[in-house]
Amino acid sequence: METLKLLFLIYVKPGFAFSEIMDRGSWLIAAAVTIVVGILFFFTVNAKLNAAYQLPVLSTYYNEVFYSEIGIDEAERYQANALRQYQDAVRNKQQIPIVGDSFFTFFSFEPMAFYRPLIAISLFYVPTVILCVSLFGGIASFGLLLRRDYAVIATCTLLAWSAAHLPFAVAGVALFGSSIDPSFWLSLWVASGALFGILMLFAIRTVFGTTYAVALIAVGLSWPAFPLAMYVVQFIGPWLLSPFLLLLVIFYFGGFLGGQVQGFGSAFRQRQSMKRFLQNATINPRDADAHVQLGIIYLERRQEARAVEHFTKAIEIDSEEIDANYELGRIARRNKELQKALDHFAVVVEQNDKFRLSEIWREIGATYLDAGMLNEAYEPLERFVERRPVDPEGLYYFGRLLKAKGEDARAREMFESAIENARTSPYFRSRNLGQWAKLAAKEL
Repeated sequence: METLKLLFLIYVKPGFAFSEIMDRGSWLIAAAVTIVVGILFFFTVNAKLNAAYQLPVLSTYYNEVFYSEIGIDEAERYQANALRQYQDAVRNKQQIPIVGDSFFTFFSFEPMAFYRPLIAISLFYVPTVILCVSLFGGIASFGLLLRRDYAVIATCTLLAWSAAHLPFAVAGVALFGSSIDPSFWLSLWVASGALFGILMLFAIRTVFGTTYAVALIAVGLSWPAFPLAMYVVQFIGPWLLSPFLLLLVIFYFGGFLGGQVQGFGSAFRQRQSMKRFLQNATINPRDADAHVQLGIIYLERRQEARAVEHFTKAIEIDSEEIDANYELGRIARRNKELQKALDHFAVVVEQNDKFRLSEIWREIGATYLDAGMLNEAYEPLERFVERRPVDPEGLYYFGRLLKAKGEDARAREMFESAIENARTSPYFRSRNLGQWAKLAAKEL
């Protein structure tokens, strides 16, 4: 029942719903929901579209067994008649608007293929999404993301597909007996796919903490996984119920074998257990760290309001909690609440002036720079660059400051250094640091 509640919550608060699915969702229930919604959708919407647009098959009109039992002359007449009927059917068949029959190169309307979304999502679409996020998001390697987040994003994706197709499946059931133009059913099919893509933007952003741009790229480049699945399933369909595949599913989603090998499902359950542990720890009125960890989790999911709530509770328990003050200062700076940001940063620097590898000085200097207080920004940014001379972000801010103060030669040096250090950084960091290289290049 918990997963079903989260399914309907997707329509109201998609980002919040996917965050809750990460903490309380079940892959097995999500898979079952996908099958049920698939049956409703394929036997109504797809059935209507298949009857209206599907390419005729010659075997429907031509029966070789029957023709072998009659004379040659009569068989030739039957064959000519069958061919004529087939050609008439092809000629009179309705065409899919704009794309025509080329549509069937990528998709099909087979009513009996209700199980394909589960297979396509689990074996093709989700790995493709993870690959795109790895390539364009710069978060981590494909292998790491696959091991860590496969079950999480698979569960979210299955429920996103179910939520996208459920309203149109219900409409299909209600209107199935009506005589409606096929274009209406095609519009339901297209709308369900479009809604699925929109919901996946929220799912990818929540699970991986990416920007909307990266999520949009991942959604845009992952759709060929569905046509690929259609072709593959046609050839391996008889193997889908084999004992080997069953063992493979148990291995990946069960995560056992003597406790030495962790399956995807086991990693999912461990993350959910950690979240429950932290939530239980917040019951302790003196445990500020649990609120900090929860706040960091929500920040990674791009849920800033919930993160602020937990960071605020942490400093209510301990006003000098260093991580909570640092994160609240960064959030305040992004929201242009500059004095509030400086107040939080002051608490941090009083305790540890090398906090986060001295990044506290970069944040202080950047905040003063945003406020137009150039003299106040100089010392903290200079100190940070001295301590971290290869950090592109700090070099960019210091270059901006020097340029504003008229020190163009030193500013150019900082911008060029920012570009070079971003370019030569390790692969897994280069994409995140690339934005500072681009900004530095614009200043030259």
